[in-house]
Amino acid sequence: MFSLKHVIAVNCRFLSTRGSVIPKSVHKTESPETEVEKKQKLPNNQIGVTEDGGQKFYGFTYYPRFPGQQDPPYEPSKVLMVERIRDLKNRPYWEKDTLAKLGLSMEVKGSQAAIVANTPSICAQLWKVKHLIRVTPITFPQGLPEDGDTAGAQLQDNGELVFIPKLKSDALIAATQSKPEDRRDYLDTDTVKKRLRLNWLRPY
Repeated sequence: MFSLKHVIAVNCRFLSTRGSVIPKSVHKTESPETEVEKKQKLPNNQIGVTEDGGQKFYGFTYYPRFPGQQDPPYEPSKVLMVERIRDLKNRPYWEKDTLAKLGLSMEVKGSQAAIVANTPSICAQLWKVKHLIRVTPITFPQGLPEDGDTAGAQLQDNGELVFIPKLKSDALIAATQSKPEDRRDYLDTDTVKKRLRLNWLRPY
């Protein structure tokens, strides 16, 4: 036979458990909605905000100069100019292989540049050898020609691709002229070496 004290203890235990369950269920239903709202308010590629006002991205944290500062819109270039600024001597083989894939092997002179696409896979390779190269985005201040004719194009050191009319006219003249090999008075390298060798052996 149950006593009054036992019945009151059971009822109080039931009320305490029921009261503790309701806030937990309400908290579980509200937390996903708040997280979704926070993710919708964040800009692209941002994963959170730190306590000191920094913006957390994948791999780094950005601290704006002023509170609430927004960077101006920037459209990245689709093409990059890559130059090697350091020698590959005594460098590990994986760095040499990465530069060879980019077109900057040891046989290529340091003054020459490689043109690569601005894609995630290429940028990942550039990040591995960032201490050996200089990357310059290529811009088109004059735009691209509508007819697709790239004659007279010149790539500047600052990455600007400009079109010079004089170079275009010179390219057209060179295309219309006959090749030097087709002329009757043309001498190839082997013939010149042979003639000079004979003159050296028999100067008189």
